[in-house]
Amino acid sequence: MATAKLTWTNLWLSIALFLGLFTVPFYADSRVPFQPNCSQCEGIFDIKGQKLYLEKIGNRGPYVVFESGLGNNSSSWKSIAPKVSNFAQVILYDRSGLGQSSPRIIHSHLPVTADTVATALNQLLKRARFRPPYILVGHSLGGLYAQMFARKYPQEVAGVILIDSASPNEPDGVFVSKVKPPMGTIDYFEDAGVSESNQQVRNAGSFPDVPLTVITATDHGSDFRSKESWWMELQRGLASMSPDGTHIIAQGSGHFVQNNRPELVIDAIKAMVLKVEERSERCSSKIADSLEGSIHRPSGVQ
Repeated sequence: MATAKLTWTNLWLSIALFLGLFTVPFYADSRVPFQPNCSQCEGIFDIKGQKLYLEKIGNRGPYVVFESGLGNNSSSWKSIAPKVSNFAQVILYDRSGLGQSSPRIIHSHLPVTADTVATALNQLLKRARFRPPYILVGHSLGGLYAQMFARKYPQEVAGVILIDSASPNEPDGVFVSKVKPPMGTIDYFEDAGVSESNQQVRNAGSFPDVPLTVITATDHGSDFRSKESWWMELQRGLASMSPDGTHIIAQGSGHFVQNNRPELVIDAIKAMVLKVEERSERCSSKIADSLEGSIHRPSGVQ
């Protein structure tokens, strides 16, 4: 009988393992089983052989997707993400080679470009079953990546917030740190791809007709002081990309506005969420009115 029990045990384990392979097809590894409608969960997704980490917080409101700056992972948003999740569904992720994502294995010897990042993010959001449109929030170089995403996938974007963002019109080598990232690091490859990324964004077509908020810091340190007015001019140019553009000055803030002035950033995201929801309601109302007007009713029927 001991043999029989062992056989049945092995059988049930085999069945359980078999079912498991087919009931969780959307993630390779997860601390909390990932579901698109969860209130808080995380997972590792396989995107064409590259393992990307994603975390979702909140289960109401539109999706707000955060894109971090050069060499930064999703933890750079931890100061504001919990509060934003009170009125939106927060999506945080780590690019290849950063945070909890796996080291870069695809084209690992080449610079990281905006087009590569935008494509991978689009595939990740689809794999996680997050239906567009999204509100994009990008900081620094992540802002340039967000601009690329918006231009490449305009129908999937409802609004964009750029936080002290890089501009595709920046002259090469002017607004960069004097200390170069160590060779071979992900920071090095992201930095090496900036020039090509600027070109890609400029060639990607027009910025979509969606609400845009640009938040600009004013204190980038003593080495940057002589360039502050030039930086502000570029930021005004970013805000002019959309007819519904807003420019917010984060007076006294350093480059990481989400850390120096978190409430300002949270308020800007909340205002964007309200604007996007109002736009959606107006659009739905117009569609309903159009359908109502196209319905032919026989004479005498109300």
